[in-house]
Amino acid sequence: MTERLPATHFDYYRLAKEYEATGRYKEALEAYKKAIEKKKDYAHAWYYKALLHHRLKQYKDAKCCAETALKLQPSWHDHVQRILSDCESHIR
Repeated sequence: MTERLPATHFDYYRLAKEYEATGRYKEALEAYKKAIEKKKDYAHAWYYKALLHHRLKQYKDAKCCAETALKLQPSWHDHVQRILSDCESHIR
């Protein structure tokens, strides 16, 4: 029996979360990227991609993703600002 390939932005997002949970970070980042390609304004994918980049100490990428998440979901300001502030302190 073959596995069904991801078809929607949410399928890729869910796959990214599974990869991330099992330590497959490169695959997780790629799945987040594909989720975003399917739905450019998918704020959750931008936010969790930012968190993963941050965890991997990829601060410039984390900052870029977090800024996009914040533009898409201004109500997430408090959560996103913590990532942005920490990234700024590491980029300087």
